[in-house]
Amino acid sequence: MTARQRRRVALAVGSVVTAVGMAFTPTASAYSHPYTSAITNAPAHLQTHEPTNLPPLLTHYGAIAYSHDGSLGIARRSKSKLLAQQQALQRCGAQTCTVVTTFTKCGAVAHDGVTYHGGAGLTPSAAEAHAVSLLGGGRIVLSICN
Repeated sequence: MTARQRRRVALAVGSVVTAVGMAFTPTASAYSHPYTSAITNAPAHLQTHEPTNLPPLLTHYGAIAYSHDGSLGIARRSKSKLLAQQQALQRCGAQTCTVVTTFTKCGAVAHDGVTYHGGAGLTPSAAEAHAVSLLGGGRIVLSICN
């Protein structure tokens, strides 16, 4: 028997022994945590492993305002939707500025040469695709995220 054959036989025997050993290994459900019985017997509202004293997650809003002359206003990480829109309009500066999109994750603006249209999404690419689809074509002029 050559060295190569001996290695193959050893590997095969080792695999069989491992498979047999795994068959006799208890599953994770066979083990019990010391507090399992206390949790199981607890009232329904206490039967959770999640902490109950965490504050709610904050939602941040963003907005993008554009004017036909190309003026731009951006607001990010605002505490409310209305505040984000007001900040975007204020930062835009022109009288003809309008809010084209408001978002919580990402926002984008598409332009077809005449009209600006905004979109929102979980990622920059999703927001860009949304803006282009709502406009019916055009190109992306801005994409930002909170």
